[in-house]
Amino acid sequence: MNNTNDKKDKNQLRVGAARICITPEPEYFPMEHFRNHMTGKPSIFSGKIAEDIFFRLILVENAHTRLVWAVLDLPGVPEAEEVTQLIADYAHIPESHVIYTCTHNHSGIYADNPVFEKWYGEPFTSKVHRYRRYLREEIIPKAIHQAEENLQPAVMGIQKGECYLNVNRNEKELGSKAGTYGFRVGGPTDRDLFVIRFDDLSGHPIALMYNYAVHACMMIHNNPEGKGTEISGDFVGGACRIIEKQYDDKAVVMFTSGAAGDMNPIMMSRVNIVEPDGSITTKELGAAGPIILDFMKNRLARDILTVNQKVQTNTYAPTLWAGVRKFTAPSTAADIPGPPRDITFRIGLMVLGDALIIVSNGEIFNQIGRRLKDSTPYKNTMMITHAGAWTSYVKDDSGDGIYETGAAKALEDLLKEYRNSCC
Repeated sequence: MNNTNDKKDKNQLRVGAARICITPEPEYFPMEHFRNHMTGKPSIFSGKIAEDIFFRLILVENAHTRLVWAVLDLPGVPEAEEVTQLIADYAHIPESHVIYTCTHNHSGIYADNPVFEKWYGEPFTSKVHRYRRYLREEIIPKAIHQAEENLQPAVMGIQKGECYLNVNRNEKELGSKAGTYGFRVGGPTDRDLFVIRFDDLSGHPIALMYNYAVHACMMIHNNPEGKGTEISGDFVGGACRIIEKQYDDKAVVMFTSGAAGDMNPIMMSRVNIVEPDGSITTKELGAAGPIILDFMKNRLARDILTVNQKVQTNTYAPTLWAGVRKFTAPSTAADIPGPPRDITFRIGLMVLGDALIIVSNGEIFNQIGRRLKDSTPYKNTMMITHAGAWTSYVKDDSGDGIYETGAAKALEDLLKEYRNSCC
């Protein structure tokens, strides 16, 4: 008996992936969008589909452990706690083994935030509830089933590179619009671009996940035809589709957002204009928006492919592990409107070989994410945000903010638990 081969077969990595279109049908439109900072009123989704949006899922397992990454091309994750558990139940794994997140795409419908239901009432609320049910009852079970059917022996690799398509947006000169449409060129940024790729044993890609700290808001409120905002995956989803098409749609390409609470795309479909009196106004670029989008998604795809060329998929039996810690904090720890109340942060840790993934809900400012990544002894440490209930912006990046202190303690505990599990 060849014990080496037996061990290899037992620990062999297996990967399956799925991609399902979740573009809303025509009956959802017209539909309210996020409130436009220029007009004080919500923009309206016209029903024009510039590009389809998707739910992507990657399932990774060995003989002992199964992990699931599930990402929506939407601004947030609807019914975060319920659906995370639902995914876990369908995949027959603990809830801690699931990353359920979104691209934070501002050109998808807002199905996650109950505040919008209070603002807009009917028929917005009924449409959102119907869309949530569609995701929960049809799309998610179907994606898990497809990924399980597609499971096959695989090898993986990870590579860290850089991308210069983000910019700090906290430009104080913009007053009330600072932190939304700013362009603070000298501000702190996180330009890490991570690529994890899974190949079959013949070297053909099964799935690729890239992680980068940037808001998917390049096309927010863009109205190129004068008829309303259009549905798309923004430039991060567009880059996914460019690469998926290069793979003849035989591989799934997934974007996950790093700590991008204060990170905007370096080019957007709106610009800040200095008026003759010195005041600054924001101008929507209309028909120029799709042209800028085309440039940005292609430039991002090129950067991903540059990093991807250096990925060596030679790990056939990576360690797989996951854990979660939760802590509560006052709502003042995040930029949440309404009366003071406690909110919950869900901090996760996933290990895939020499890749470490920190997981959190909320829109975390980039220097908080940078310090959390740097606090681990693993060079291939990335952070995935928006993974859970909406908590808005975590802005206190002083180093001793309530969120950062709690997240650092949770991460320390999880690292200790992981090390103990290896002994």
